[in-house]
Amino acid sequence: MRQSMFTIPTIVTTDDINQRSYIIFYFNGNRVREYNGKKIGIRLSPNTVNSLKQRDELLEKLRFEFHKALEAGTYPIEKTSMTNNSLSTVTTLLSPTVDTKFQTAIFLLFKAIKSKMRSDLSKKYKRNLKSVYRQFKRYMSLEELNGSITSIPVARIDLFLSQFKSSGTYYMNKRRDLGVLFSAAGRIIDQKIETVQVSQRKKSKAKLHKTYDKDQLKPILKYLKGRHANLYLCCLLTYSTWLRPHEEIRLLTKDNFKNDYNEIHLSGEENKGGRVRVVYVPDYVRCEIEPLLSRIGRKDNIFTSEPKPFNDSYFNTAWTRAWDAMFDLGLIYEDQTIYSFRHTAAVDLYRRTKDVYLLQRLLGHSTIVVTLKYLRNLGEVNSIEMKEAAPQL
Repeated sequence: MRQSMFTIPTIVTTDDINQRSYIIFYFNGNRVREYNGKKIGIRLSPNTVNSLKQRDELLEKLRFEFHKALEAGTYPIEKTSMTNNSLSTVTTLLSPTVDTKFQTAIFLLFKAIKSKMRSDLSKKYKRNLKSVYRQFKRYMSLEELNGSITSIPVARIDLFLSQFKSSGTYYMNKRRDLGVLFSAAGRIIDQKIETVQVSQRKKSKAKLHKTYDKDQLKPILKYLKGRHANLYLCCLLTYSTWLRPHEEIRLLTKDNFKNDYNEIHLSGEENKGGRVRVVYVPDYVRCEIEPLLSRIGRKDNIFTSEPKPFNDSYFNTAWTRAWDAMFDLGLIYEDQTIYSFRHTAAVDLYRRTKDVYLLQRLLGHSTIVVTLKYLRNLGEVNSIEMKEAAPQL
């Protein structure tokens, strides 16, 4: 059985219709250019058409067909002559499908990233996976990419990850994302791949997320209301409804507000937890939101007043600019962020009730463990424990 190694075919083209375009890939260590479909037994010649649009469409189809043939192990077609009734007949000899255990590292990682892009993951997580995939592909040699994924030594993984050692958290995030792709690749060939799992770890220093003092909240919100209405409303909702600013609040439409705008209803697809979620809208928020909601359509976004929301980084950019000005004015301190509104509300409730289970439901956490970790990162659980454990006189 032929055990071929190859890279994913890519298109090389220009905007000049008179220059020939082609598909390029590496096959068993050799660079290959294919201008038409002869090698895989199909009639497809992108360079014979007269328009750039038609040529590009045929090139994409040609790339797809070559990828499919490489994956099936049917590239290249070998021709032999057979005589039958004095006629020469050309037949195609197709090799059997390549054993998946001998598929190349780059091919398995490519299939892994494609699988993850089709999964129900957040946009940010998908971006991180695509980023580490591209970085790993650029870092590794062609020989390593065309070899077996199980042959990549741990030392090479350590060297790749050493590029991201500016902080323990950054390093471990990259290590986690690469490990996800290797694990997905292992599932494709039904083989556990622990190369990344046994690579070097770095300790992440815990960062204390600062909450706002009670006397900070109103001056900050007042400042934002007079200078950036959208950012003001986002921060107000983050504090009052426990929703996440970028993943949930940014995407709110009028249709999410129910029961005379007293509640916000989110489906499983509209919030990070993946479950149906209902949050209460306090009176001080409802009086701000009602005039806005009365002017827009049912499917319109509350910030853009049209169906399409602002981009993912809209509130990050707006907050960064506002933060600099507020910091200069002494309204805000280091390590206080747009998420600090949510943190402040969480700490306030915990201090009043000590009810972790209620807090879990309001924050939309999947488990109580996540909520406890959340509180520890805010320094709250530790402070309560220390207070209760303090020696008495």
